[in-house]
Amino acid sequence: MAYEPHEMLVAPARGKAELWRTAIGFALAVTLYAFLLNNFASVLGSIGGFALIDEFIDRETPRATLLYLFSFICMALAPIIIAQILHRRAWFTLIGPLPQAFRDFWVVVRAMAILSLVFWVLLPSDFEMRDGLDFGPWLMVLPLSLVALVIQTGAEEVAFRGYLQSQLAARVRSPLVWMVIPSVIFAAGHYAPEEAGGNALPFAALAFVFGLITADLTARTGTLGAAIGFHFANNIIAILISSFPGSMSGLALYLTPFEADDVAALTPIIWFELGAMGVSWLAARVALRV
Repeated sequence: MAYEPHEMLVAPARGKAELWRTAIGFALAVTLYAFLLNNFASVLGSIGGFALIDEFIDRETPRATLLYLFSFICMALAPIIIAQILHRRAWFTLIGPLPQAFRDFWVVVRAMAILSLVFWVLLPSDFEMRDGLDFGPWLMVLPLSLVALVIQTGAEEVAFRGYLQSQLAARVRSPLVWMVIPSVIFAAGHYAPEEAGGNALPFAALAFVFGLITADLTARTGTLGAAIGFHFANNIIAILISSFPGSMSGLALYLTPFEADDVAALTPIIWFELGAMGVSWLAARVALRV
């Protein structure tokens, strides 16, 4: 595997890469994230009272979905602060060379946009989507939505690939460790039986594969740009274009005619998503030439 560029992220982690330090660091980052998020919610409460907090938790309105996405600033700050204190790492070492990261981001976003258009034209759907947010309000809030998605996807990639993956890789050479462990934790964070019911485990499995793909793109390029671009393009479709009714549906232009826990309707779609993810990974690699 052509993972030599990964050294750009791994080298800054080598100074303080003991496994115990990384384990404690990740635990502290999770704790700090919870603390910051709680304070974020407290600020919302002071502004809008319990009604705004309930809206933020349900995430069914455009405002609540935007607030939730912007709250991922807390997730981004947590590993950045812990990396500085516990590992003596500057924030930009969790991302890689910034000019290349920006380039990789746009290369992957363009490739995913073209591929998504191809999927939409060539693959017919056997179900009719429901209307979500009206087009006018959707278009007006779109710039803010895109910024919020960059924050959300960037924060997750900084935490799982920028911090945890590079710290593990600085200590253990095997990709079975530094690719799989962050992806397992990433998948666990996406396990939501209260919302997805019988689809919770398949959705978590998709998240695990997604984590492996972004880990691979990160190692092949040496920056988080490609991983964030891949994640960003995926979430544009899942959050801004078509979403399940209910939680996180506030910014979606269309809603599916079935809920997230509909096993019969979603089983073939999950298998399609798995295949599409693999094709998207190959398309990103071709675009990046890695």
